[in-house]
Amino acid sequence: MTNKYQFLTGRESFYLEKFQEYLVHKDIIDPLQSLIQDAKSEIGAEIEIISSFRDFDRQQHIWNAKATGDRPITDETGKTVDPRKLSPIELIHKIMRFSAVPGLSRHHWGTDIDIFDSSKMNKEDVCLIPEECSGPFRELHEWLDDKIADNKAHGFFRPYDRDLNGVAVEKWHISYAPLAQEYYHLYSIDLFIQNLKDSEIELKDTLLEHAESLFNQYFKNIVLP
Repeated sequence: MTNKYQFLTGRESFYLEKFQEYLVHKDIIDPLQSLIQDAKSEIGAEIEIISSFRDFDRQQHIWNAKATGDRPITDETGKTVDPRKLSPIELIHKIMRFSAVPGLSRHHWGTDIDIFDSSKMNKEDVCLIPEECSGPFRELHEWLDDKIADNKAHGFFRPYDRDLNGVAVEKWHISYAPLAQEYYHLYSIDLFIQNLKDSEIELKDTLLEHAESLFNQYFKNIVLP
């Protein structure tokens, strides 16, 4: 793989720094602190990170465990899916609704984080499900709706704010547009295919066979800032 773009696939981490005990891209720390301060002063919310940078090996472990049935796969209703009853391409679609192909996750960039309001719930109780966004974290997400719409979220947006038949809705997933959009445009279909060829992942042959359509449906297909 071309070294110039290797960081896009989670194989390098030279650009990361620790924030709230999580690794994030060093350039998102100042705007993230501003967003946190605004949430605290305006609605009393305590924004905390619950997931941030995820390297290639970690994403590969998650993917392979789901593909082999060692880790549960759920659908939009929360029902567990039996991978043995699905064709390879059906299984890939089920996994990609909620988990990225290793090397294709936006979490590899350090620009994207999952957040919650620690004034409403302890971290160990958070499940990152839609019901939380309309329940205990409703005020935070309604506030973010307004901030993002008014371009007052310090550069952050939600790539999975609506269901576009790609990745499922994840209102807790925010992304720092000034960097993430640069990386989004740098990440080409050729890089995706090379990433697959360089990987030891389950369902690899089927992923390669359908690489372009999967890339467009689950990577390119986002709510743009």
